[in-house]
Amino acid sequence: MSPLRYSRLRVRAAVAVATLLVVALPGAVATGAPAAAAGTGDGTVLAFGSAGFLGAPAVDSLRSPLVGMAPTPSGNGYWLVASDGGIFNYGDATFRGSTGALTLRQPIVGMAAPAPPQAQPLGPPAPQAGYWLVAADGGVFAFGVPFFGSTGNLSLRQPVVGMAPSPSGNGYWMVARDGGVFAFGDAPFLGSMGATPLNQPVVAMAATPSGQGYWLVAADGGLFAFGDARFLGSAAGQSLARPVSAMTATVTGNGYILAAGDGATLAFGDAVVAGSGTGSLAPGTSVAGIARHPGGGYWLVAGRPALALGAVGPGVENLQRRLLALGYWGVVDGKFGTLTTQQVYAFQKANGLPRDGVLDGAELAILERATRVVPRSSSGRQVEVDKTRQIIIVSVDGQTEWVFNTSTGNGRPYGRGAVAITPEGRFTFHRQIDGLRISALGELFRPKYFVGGYALHGSPSVPPFPASHGCVRVTNAAINFIWANNVIPLGTPVWVYS
Repeated sequence: MSPLRYSRLRVRAAVAVATLLVVALPGAVATGAPAAAAGTGDGTVLAFGSAGFLGAPAVDSLRSPLVGMAPTPSGNGYWLVASDGGIFNYGDATFRGSTGALTLRQPIVGMAAPAPPQAQPLGPPAPQAGYWLVAADGGVFAFGVPFFGSTGNLSLRQPVVGMAPSPSGNGYWMVARDGGVFAFGDAPFLGSMGATPLNQPVVAMAATPSGQGYWLVAADGGLFAFGDARFLGSAAGQSLARPVSAMTATVTGNGYILAAGDGATLAFGDAVVAGSGTGSLAPGTSVAGIARHPGGGYWLVAGRPALALGAVGPGVENLQRRLLALGYWGVVDGKFGTLTTQQVYAFQKANGLPRDGVLDGAELAILERATRVVPRSSSGRQVEVDKTRQIIIVSVDGQTEWVFNTSTGNGRPYGRGAVAITPEGRFTFHRQIDGLRISALGELFRPKYFVGGYALHGSPSVPPFPASHGCVRVTNAAINFIWANNVIPLGTPVWVYS
């Protein structure tokens, strides 16, 4: 069956007031389970309570990481989905199709299937067993179930991170990283966090059995309730070994379970912890999703974790080598430090991703199929300063050699009527100082001047946004590399544009 996408768009994206509570209500105490049963399974899928382990692919055999799962209505099967849209079906789950052979604009980040019978209200019967896949841009692919709409042709402020089906199976919600909610079919829009600053990004959502409410959960365990969804407690303020990455609600709608990246589970309301995946996940993975069994148990599915500042190991080394192979300058040491953060900033900027220095499973999939940045210049050695994307491109005869993260003028007034703007146009590097230049506006480390007092120079602060008085910043380590390898000799043309 061909995937259906991008038609009959119906989005309710207004903002409503959430039930926003970060303190536990009386009796709303989380129940963690560090010593609970480890569950059955192979570490890629773990089954607890009434849920049975029915199979899982070997992590090392996957072309793309697993990012989600959905149970069949009977609870006797489940589907797993990878970030390329590849589907793995077990038990009575029927393969209905996948996007594994398609070239996606954005990776798949989650999936949903019509709810088990216990959670369905009276009304029209649910569609036949099938599933929806959702991509980071909000594109929806329907297999064996109706297509109700998507945001795939919209420009979203933040990527979609998950979806939840309406209890009838005749609609679904999607949630973005900033807490924005998009409703389709018979799923009502009941509010969002899209206009509210969050301490941590939203990572998952779950719906109430009535279809008149839903919860959003953030990476720090903060919980946001809308409609008839009751706030029953949160993990905000608790000391978690790993961020929360998934959630599911109980059949009654009077409880929910949060799952952290290390497999720890926390139960609220009438939810019961049937076991924890702590210490039982496949090496190098973290929880990517949780799915409820009709009998009260649940499954955890693990995929490759997000990589961020502080991570260490072979996964980081592979990341560094891949970025370096694409021309993003950095080091290869297996340690995700500040220089690797700069590499990731540059990659995210070049590919239109959120500039947060963190690569999740979906973004790692983008990295795997990424190609070198294409410069505007076509001949000779050329430096380009792309002010829109905030990157520096060094190219030779139209082929990118290096890409650096940069920070240019922030556009704010300073001094006596001056404005922090990096001048645009075609210039030439004509003067340089092999040392520290102290000016009235600050320190310029080993500056290379291209027009007047404007220079490309090293700085201890190179954020992922415009922050300078007009100069073009790179890290001190990057400017040392540029000098040591004569990457930008005097006389090199530079093109500054936005």
